[in-house]
Amino acid sequence: MKISVNQKHIDIGVRGSCSSDPIALAMREAGLEKPHAGPSYISWRKNNKDYFVPTPTDVLQFMEAFDNKGHVKPFEFSLSE
Repeated sequence: MKISVNQKHIDIGVRGSCSSDPIALAMREAGLEKPHAGPSYISWRKNNKDYFVPTPTDVLQFMEAFDNKGHVKPFEFSLSE
């Protein structure tokens, strides 16, 4: 599944929040329930099943830059169920 993080997600995302940062907001918009985007793993719920995957490097770099008030721009990443 392709997740698109757009400028709207960046603008309203909450720094330091695993459930309201731009990554989680984009996941929610893509139809995933209970998104969590943390430094170790990304998780979500879909069709009453929970998924956990290691945080991809590009997503981790985005989160670190966002949380530290660095420059971030829209991007896409893939999640596998």
